[in-house]
Amino acid sequence: YARTTNPPNATGDGIAMAYRAGAVLEDMEFVQFHPTSLYLPSSPPFLLTEALRGEGGILRNNRCERFMKHYHRDQELAPRDIVSRAIWAEMQRTKARHVYLDVTHLGSHFLKDRFPTIYATCLRYDIDITEEWIPVSPSAHYFMGGVKTDLHGATSLPGLFAAGEVACSGVHGANRLGSNSLLEGLVFGYRAAQAASQFGSSQKIPTSPVEPVVLSKKRHPLSLQDIEKLRNSLRRLMWTKVG
Repeated sequence: YARTTNPPNATGDGIAMAYRAGAVLEDMEFVQFHPTSLYLPSSPPFLLTEALRGEGGILRNNRCERFMKHYHRDQELAPRDIVSRAIWAEMQRTKARHVYLDVTHLGSHFLKDRFPTIYATCLRYDIDITEEWIPVSPSAHYFMGGVKTDLHGATSLPGLFAAGEVACSGVHGANRLGSNSLLEGLVFGYRAAQAASQFGSSQKIPTSPVEPVVLSKKRHPLSLQDIEKLRNSLRRLMWTKVG
């Protein structure tokens, strides 16, 4: 995606490897967007916690208008998907690349004490959140889908187990609730490890050597410029059509 809260090395390789091995994937269309990531084209991804809005932060468009009242009765406290769609709609309506999160009214001492990391990070990019509005936009944040598993982490391939964001156990439905990914990782990581251990203890070590993977000689390597062009094209496509 053109905008994402994930680090550059999170490229979906676990899901891709499982798919190439023949594992069943599920719910890949359910992508969660976080409504407020810092919008600075030159900065790395940085998520601005929903607690900022929970403490009274206000979303404003580039015309200085508070707009969430037009989209949901809970305004800034509406669920993630509603706030993300509202921001996107407002960006389209005002032809803007981002909106603003205004927390200046919360007070300097409170912000520095309650959100020290956010204050320090934004200040690093010359944004003093105690005096300035923060430029924000929705960003791809989490995949509810992944490698289909049962409640013990077993996939459709015997001996292959998965847990965490690479897996789809179904517990999140189409829209994960905040912090539940951590609970899922703890619970299903433990369950998958136990199931994998039990499975492995009942299996014999294969005697036949694993055949090496041979890449086709007909493949033509891409230059770094071609790779970056392809990546940017894919990011634009995902951002405008898959979200």
